[in-house]
Amino acid sequence: MHTPANRRILISGASITGPTLAYWLSRYGFQPTIVEQAPTLREGGYKVDIRGVAIDVIEWMGLLPAIRQASTQMKGGTYVDSRKRPVASIPADILNYREGRDDEVVRGDLSRILYEHTRDDVEYLFGDSITAIEQHEDGVQVSFRHAAPRTFDLVIGADGLHSNVRTLAFGDEAQFIRHLGAYVSIFSTPNFFQLDHHELYYPLPGKIVGSYSCTRYGGCEGILLLYVTPTHL
Repeated sequence: MHTPANRRILISGASITGPTLAYWLSRYGFQPTIVEQAPTLREGGYKVDIRGVAIDVIEWMGLLPAIRQASTQMKGGTYVDSRKRPVASIPADILNYREGRDDEVVRGDLSRILYEHTRDDVEYLFGDSITAIEQHEDGVQVSFRHAAPRTFDLVIGADGLHSNVRTLAFGDEAQFIRHLGAYVSIFSTPNFFQLDHHELYYPLPGKIVGSYSCTRYGGCEGILLLYVTPTHL
């Protein structure tokens, strides 16, 4: 196998992108390190659709059986009125635009699958974050909140919408972002509607609230979604 000259790669973020990238880097001879500010893997989150070529990638990584086991196995969704009376029902595949081998898992489950598949070959630094990045001739000098400074050949930001790495590299994100006025709130809750792998949606002008239950490793019973569109604000 060809050994790359610049092997030391630091990735900020241990959610989905970070561990996936680290897997492939490790496979091709690099030495990836992932730093994550949370003390452990972040649980929870909304559903993630794995479609098309993403299913092929999951299969190449040997994770397809684990993905099938963690599948939300959603049966469909129903739009209801204020009294919870059905207005319209839609099969899950049509509701979520899935076809063929496409599948769907909860974000927290996908994150755990990727972590368990990479932790033996990838260095993880939990409970820490990058505080400074300095470019030098021999690499990138990185300072951490807790760990001692280290030099890497490449630093990659996979740390979400409000990326710490992007801020350190390019400045305050306020220079680049444009708020579109939409708000989304997602949280776990007991399954008080007694849903069985099914979704309920209650739409109003400019906003919608939804609830669903699905199979999860962590045993979560239900999740609520609240979405407010710009037209309502």
